[in-house]
Amino acid sequence: METALYQKLKTVNKICATVSGIILMFVTFSIFVDVVLRYFFNSPSTWVTEVSTYLFLYLIFLGTAYALQEGLHIRVTFLLGVFGPRSRRLLALATSIFAMVYTVTLLWQTSIMTWTAFKENWTTPTMLNVPYAYVYVVMVVGSFLLFLTFLLKCIVEFAKLNDHSNHK
Repeated sequence: METALYQKLKTVNKICATVSGIILMFVTFSIFVDVVLRYFFNSPSTWVTEVSTYLFLYLIFLGTAYALQEGLHIRVTFLLGVFGPRSRRLLALATSIFAMVYTVTLLWQTSIMTWTAFKENWTTPTMLNVPYAYVYVVMVVGSFLLFLTFLLKCIVEFAKLNDHSNHK
């Protein structure tokens, strides 16, 4: 039922989630080292807090599409028990459509913000002076992957809905 494109997207999402996990390990380790340096040697780092803050965006936006694909998002399900399987699928389809509208808006706005940061050479007002475009670009990539995942999941769910309707 799933298309080759969806299978490729799943692979990309899995790679992004793996990178997100590696980033999480790096951030955790750096914060641990920074705490040790600060409290035992009275010599804190100058970069860990800032870099960890930026990498947090990477954690979120690289892992979100994978979480969606695997059904790992938090959902409110207490009312779903009153619906039958077909109604639950229709409800899931409707919520996915609303989520796609939100994700397209997020993609559009983060693209504008990233392009402006790149064009106008925005940099962080800190010692590291990081170009904001490098910080923001992950929001564009993550939003795009999230939108594609929602779209292809909707197509798969719609095909299942039609397939079940045709067999009755």
